[in-house]
Amino acid sequence: MGSIIAIARKSFLVMISIIGLAVGLGMVGYAAWSAPHARASLQTAEGVVSDAARVSRTSRRTRSTSVHYNITLRPKDGGAELALQVPGNEIGETDVRSLIGRMVRAEFDSERDVYVLRSGNRDVLTYENTVERRNLALLQYHVDGIALLIGSSLVMLLGFLLGYRRLRREAAAAGA
Repeated sequence: MGSIIAIARKSFLVMISIIGLAVGLGMVGYAAWSAPHARASLQTAEGVVSDAARVSRTSRRTRSTSVHYNITLRPKDGGAELALQVPGNEIGETDVRSLIGRMVRAEFDSERDVYVLRSGNRDVLTYENTVERRNLALLQYHVDGIALLIGSSLVMLLGFLLGYRRLRREAAAAGA
């Protein structure tokens, strides 16, 4: 047992693979626990869309850009305005622009992410399509996490094998 700890402390590959395992487990856990909300738990609001804005974010690390739309909904019952958010891959910009000034019915979760959006008798976003897209994104996290776990495990095995060889060589050199 002491030699395993000695190898782990001296082997750079083992230390890096431990970090990879932790990140991979985190990705798999995030995918497992971040399932979309059930439709019964969604909040519903009806009102007029008073404003809509496109928001783009560029990741510094990956240089990828993500787009979402902030939609301001003025409820018909006279309550406070709601700021709702729709990912850009679920709705087109022309659809968002066409909603301004129109009466809509929105179903959203506690974080104000819209799952269902209906304008008159037209479904702009359906629950089934929204859940399918979000599940595909979570599936990608799961697959990437599994790949990272497998890769890190192989690197850890290689690190232990090389570390064990080095430990045997050092023991032989000290004994001679």
